[in-house]
Amino acid sequence: MTGKGSGAMIRMAVVGIAVVSATLLVGCSVADPLASDDLELGSPIATLTPSLAAATTGPCPTSAPTPIPEASLPASLDEETREPARRRTEYGLRHDLAWIRRVAADPTAVLDFGVPMLPAETASLFARNDLPDPVRRVLDVYGHTDEFGGLYIDNAQGGVVVVLWTTDPAVHDAAIRPKLPPCHPVEFRQVRWSESELRGWQDRISADMDWLTDIRAKATGVGADISDNVVDVDISSANPEAADLIVAHYAAPAGMIRVISDGTGAHLLPSGTVVGRVLQADGRPPGPNDLMLDSGSPGWCGGGDIGYGVGEDGGIEFPCKVGRRTILVKDWVPDQHAEHPVVASLVVQVPAGGEVEVEIRLPVGFDPGATP
Repeated sequence: MTGKGSGAMIRMAVVGIAVVSATLLVGCSVADPLASDDLELGSPIATLTPSLAAATTGPCPTSAPTPIPEASLPASLDEETREPARRRTEYGLRHDLAWIRRVAADPTAVLDFGVPMLPAETASLFARNDLPDPVRRVLDVYGHTDEFGGLYIDNAQGGVVVVLWTTDPAVHDAAIRPKLPPCHPVEFRQVRWSESELRGWQDRISADMDWLTDIRAKATGVGADISDNVVDVDISSANPEAADLIVAHYAAPAGMIRVISDGTGAHLLPSGTVVGRVLQADGRPPGPNDLMLDSGSPGWCGGGDIGYGVGEDGGIEFPCKVGRRTILVKDWVPDQHAEHPVVASLVVQVPAGGEVEVEIRLPVGFDPGATP
């Protein structure tokens, strides 16, 4: 992949964090909101939720609530507006319909996050990566690790750093907040289990997974979900009883383990490899490109979070499960629907433990090097 792939990795770090509802919200605004449609496109656009309590260093500036979309979006609403409304709500950006349409029409809008945003909006999202740093520096000295539940960024609240504790969060708030920069967007919440407990169970589960084949399941990932205060066990299985059997086997405290199954059992099948080349319609190599490989159904091809691209010479090497598989060639740059369009495809029969060689031609008129 090209530099856009690197940008996507940053994006995952910023917006891939789960959002939970606030129970004790304290913070301050870092930018003024756009409260009406009579404002210029160059105005600030990302806000933090206003303070509901004064910080220990004194009251923080507050702002008017960010406009919210209609409670129920019209059924006839075009997808070009519906998806940005959902995505902007998730990110804590302004998301009323009039604003969404104005941004979409702005020639400076970019698609770094899959939907049209102003450059200042994307910059505000990337900047959230730095918000936990001052908090971590204080926590390194503060200790209380046996009570610490972890921290994450609540994006729906505009980028609030949420710090979790198994004991009274007000006590930790009083000890930590005075050591942070004035009005730093931070919130303290209470959870059942400490991060060390979650990580401990994560390690125990990871060391004891061979038995899963007995229940026709295969683990595809194990990890602590800090924001939800659980340990996720991702599996591939068509066994409807697999989740209950896994929870019973590990006998962790009730509610700590969450099993997520793909429902297919695809990962239990043996694998083969699709090799070959993706060429332009006239047979020339694609050269520098933003093409990526995908398959018709999740789990049948690829390697989880690993991306598979197309070389400048058109070369591809794509692991797939045995059987009849559809290989999709997609453009990494999203279209107006925030989707990666399929530009070519091919159905192949993948052999167990072997390779199948293919040649995929791009459509006439498609320029793989034309994307920005």
